[in-house]
Amino acid sequence: MTLEYWNKAHICGLLSIRFGLTSYLEITTSTTGYRYAEASQMDFQPCMRLVYRATESPPDGLPVDFTSADDDISACLDDARLKGRTFGIVFVDPHHTYECSARDIQEAFRLVSPGGAVVVHDCLPPNRATANPSHVPGEWCGVTYKAYIDFVLGNPNLDYFTVDADYGCGVILKPAGIAAKIKNWLRARRVRALKDEWRAVGNDFDAAFDKFMADKTRLLRLADFGLLRRKLL
Repeated sequence: MTLEYWNKAHICGLLSIRFGLTSYLEITTSTTGYRYAEASQMDFQPCMRLVYRATESPPDGLPVDFTSADDDISACLDDARLKGRTFGIVFVDPHHTYECSARDIQEAFRLVSPGGAVVVHDCLPPNRATANPSHVPGEWCGVTYKAYIDFVLGNPNLDYFTVDADYGCGVILKPAGIAAKIKNWLRARRVRALKDEWRAVGNDFDAAFDKFMADKTRLLRLADFGLLRRKLL
């Protein structure tokens, strides 16, 4: 398969192979995701999904484990089948407002196992029009990129990188063991200046996008997909 056809599901698959991650949860909406059928073929046990803003049945015809008709996912998170469970990979393709994106990333990190990975879609919007903070018809990445950067720079003891494929797939690695935590804490000391620069944009989405476009390689720790694929396989 040529690189241009690799997508968010393939990136989850590569991570599962490289790090031995065997369970999967997907958090999406009726208008995001669309790759669960591929994930379900990757032998994850369990392989589950939570769909909110669920206005219609998924086109793949596969079951939905947790569902909400609106933005509120609290009942899904309180479901006995999900409460207290963790997963090797939690994939997030949220409704791309800031509020939904920030909440979904936070909840995904809570649900991922130590040593596991949160994968966040749409972290590399190609232009300002696609990065509109409010929903627009058609191609829309919203401000998920900002919620993602806010989260990783706000928790600087985490390791993360962003794959430059399929509108940008952010990968947040949850530390496992004291050695990993110390390593990440030492790394965090080197990114304080970047955190301060990003914090200065505040909640101004226009200023945030300007800063993002000027410095996205550093902010995202952008990784070339071809090179990353060779390292992970």
